[in-house]
This record gives sequence, C-alpha cells and structure tokens, in this order.
Amino acid sequence: MKILVVDDEPISLASLGDLITMLGYEPVLCEDASVALKHCAETYYPVIITDVCMPGIDGLELLERVKKTKVTSTSDVIIITGHGEIDTAVKALRLGGYDFLRKPLDARELAAVVERSVEHQALLLENLELSQHCDRRIQEATTDLQRDLEDMREQFRRVTGVGSIVASSLCMRQIITDARLYHANTDVPVLIEGETGTGKEIVARLIHHGEDGFKAPFVDINCSAISENLFESELFGYEAGAFTGSDRKGSKGKLEAAAKGSVFLDEIGDLPLHIQPKLLRVLESRTFYRVGGLKKIPLEARIICATNCNLEKMVEAGTFRRDLYHRLKIGYFNILPLRKRKEDIAPLAQLFLTEEARAKKKRFRVVSRAALDLLKAYPWKGNVRELKNVIERAVLVYDGDELKTEHLAFLAPRQEGNIGRGLSFGLFDLAEMSLPDEPFDLDIFLSELKRQIVVKAVGQFDNNKTQAAKFLNWDRNKIYRLLGE
Repeated sequence: MKILVVDDEPISLASLGDLITMLGYEPVLCEDASVALKHCAETYYPVIITDVCMPGIDGLELLERVKKTKVTSTSDVIIITGHGEIDTAVKALRLGGYDFLRKPLDARELAAVVERSVEHQALLLENLELSQHCDRRIQEATTDLQRDLEDMREQFRRVTGVGSIVASSLCMRQIITDARLYHANTDVPVLIEGETGTGKEIVARLIHHGEDGFKAPFVDINCSAISENLFESELFGYEAGAFTGSDRKGSKGKLEAAAKGSVFLDEIGDLPLHIQPKLLRVLESRTFYRVGGLKKIPLEARIICATNCNLEKMVEAGTFRRDLYHRLKIGYFNILPLRKRKEDIAPLAQLFLTEEARAKKKRFRVVSRAALDLLKAYPWKGNVRELKNVIERAVLVYDGDELKTEHLAFLAPRQEGNIGRGLSFGLFDLAEMSLPDEPFDLDIFLSELKRQIVVKAVGQFDNNKTQAAKFLNWDRNKIYRLLGE
C-alpha cells in the first residue's frame, strides 16, 4: 500500500520515508504540498502524512483541500506538529484530520497510528461493499489492505519479540485484547489451554512483552522434560551443599532468574504432584525458599502456564490439585483449534508463505483461491504448527508466483491398492466412495448432493443462512433459491 508523505524539510522527509518502509509500506515523498495535491488527483492514497508548517500551502490547507476532493475525501490524514502546537493539532482534528503526531517522531507511536489508520481504511472498504451485498467483492477489495496490515503487525512483533500471531477470527482478537490486559497485571497468574500447535507459547510471549517492548527475561520451563527429582531445585534454586552433587556456590532457580519478567511453565499438567502445593504457596504468598535455604526470597515474576491437557478432568481424576487449578485460572485463555477458527487460515497461510519464500529465496507471493479452499477444508489436527510445516514443505519443493493446489497434493492421503490419490475434505472421502452398480444421472446426483450439503450447513448454524453462506463460501441468495425460500 502506498502512503503519501509531505514535508518541506528533506532530512525529516527522508526519515519518515525510511520509517514507512520499515513498516512494510511504499512511501511517496513530496516536499511541496501543491505537488502532493496533484498526486492525490491522479492516485488514491488511503493514508496521508503531512507536516503543518510548510511554505505556500501549509498542512492545514492541504488537509482542507484533500477532504473537499471527492477522490480523497475518505483518506486518513495524519498531521505532524511541533511542541507547543496543540491548538493547531486540535484545529486539524476539527477539519477532519485522523490523528496527529508530535515532533520528534517516535517510531513505535508512528507504527501504532498507521496500524489504526489501515484498520480504519479496511473497515471503510468493507462498509462500502456491504452496502452492495457482495461478499466476494469485499474479500477481493480488502485483500491488499489486510495483507499490508498483517505485514506491518509482523514487523512490529519482530521488534518486540512476540513472534507471528494472526487475529482475524473474533476469538483470537479477544485473546490479544485480554493478553494486553494481563500484561499490565503481573501479580495475576495465567493459564493457557489449547491443543498442541495452537500457539500457546506465542500468546504467553504476547502477555509478557505487551506492546511496550518489555525487556525483562522470559524464562520457559517444559514441565514434561525435567526429572521429577530435579524439578524443585530447577524451579526454586538451591543453596550450597543442599544435596549430593550440587554446586558448592548454590544456584538460582528459574523463579529467581526471571526477576521482574515472566516464568512460562509449559505442559503444567505434567508438574509433579509433590511440587504442586509448593507452587500454590508461592502464588499465594509471592515468596519462596531455595532448596536447603532459610532466606525468604520475594517472587517478582509473573507466572504463565500452558497445557494441552484438560486440567478440569485431571482435577476430577485426582492427578492435579483443585486449589492450584483454580488459582492458576484467575487469568484464563482457551485457544480454539485451527479447524474451529477457519478465518485465521488464509492470513496465516499468507504469512507463512511470505516468510518461507523470503527465507528460501523463492518467488511465491500469494496463495491461490483454490489452494485456500483446500486449506480451509483440511482438518488441521496439528493446528497452526501443521499449517506452517505444510507451507514450508510446499515452498521447499516448488516455486512460482502463486501457491496452487498441485503444490499441496501431498495433503491428500495415499490409498493403498488404488491408482492415484483420494482427496479428503472433512465431509467425505472421495477415495472411499463407491458407485452404484446401475447407471444413474450424474447431474441429478450432484444436485441432490449439493442440496444435502447446504441443508446440513444451515442446520449446523441454527438456520442462519448468512453464516452458512460464509462457511460454504457461497452466495446467500443461492441458498435461499436452492431451499425454495
């Protein structure tokens, strides 16, 4: 996406251009507001960033003329002001400016404002298309903006160390919102449940890092990978001579090493039973002792736990303490499997394709619509991790501008004894389908099969035709016609 930047100071203009480029956008630089207006007459720029104090046409006049022009009336204009120009900024907002930034510019503040602006522009496009009742055109019109937004988010997360996280689905957007909330409350323990591969550690890192580039340590422990006999000293540390073979100077444990950061206890369901009451006491008193120690050490770190087990069932079975479970569940996240949040498949696939193509120096730029349909129909028992591995394999083996279904042929299971491959799309397996002995009318068969699939989809969404249409990637009016309504 192109962003128009207007500033009469060459050094400042160049710096802004570099920042916009780092965020993944294409800056168009202008030192003269009159030249910028000519650009606006020829090209639509969703986002325009302009300085206020310029000779000739200043930033406020540029804003007024942009907003009065039909082509650019919906553009978001971000004003740059110096210190002591708050009145000017307020006037700019009254004239229709989207937001303002104070000099000297802060890269993080610029990233946040541009992200909000891109989201706003995406919503404007969606509202325009929704008014015409055309879901297909919405998807096509907003693809570039959504991709740019995800690219920018990825760049921002790389800076803060969070990693790749996609939040197209409502449930994931809520998780990100809650993660930011818990980031500000270090005393609250957090429990993250979800199947293997759903991204529990990435959410844990988001809770830790937040949006302000939190630099305190993130110390992770895999509870299933540590011997039960060593777990206590690993977690709490030990004093000199605490046990045979211990370091003569003693050693800090993970709770102490994390300082004011975070301790991430992965696979908390495998935490030894005899350690569970000790961890509970630490959470309640916010203090602990080293093994063999007498000095009480304050707990400064936040505790984040994750598991792919159902802890509630483990509590009922007596393999996990009920009091610890309820204590950990003060901050609770349940990450749905990828098959239950299909809205995230397309942006995740595009994100992984971009990353792998860049890493492996391939030409892939976009996932074809047919390939996306195949990916959305696949069950993804390995969740996001499996999707990433699938894209990585396809990019490793093939090359091209577009990722196509033939590049994903390995997703179809091989059927022994049959020639070729069967395609499984979750609803039925074509390789297992048997044909009747007698001749039959294929068109009638396909028509009835289509009707039954639509009926099943409508029933799955409690007779909500709109939701069923989105699920089937079909026009809602076709569903009404097929059902005779």
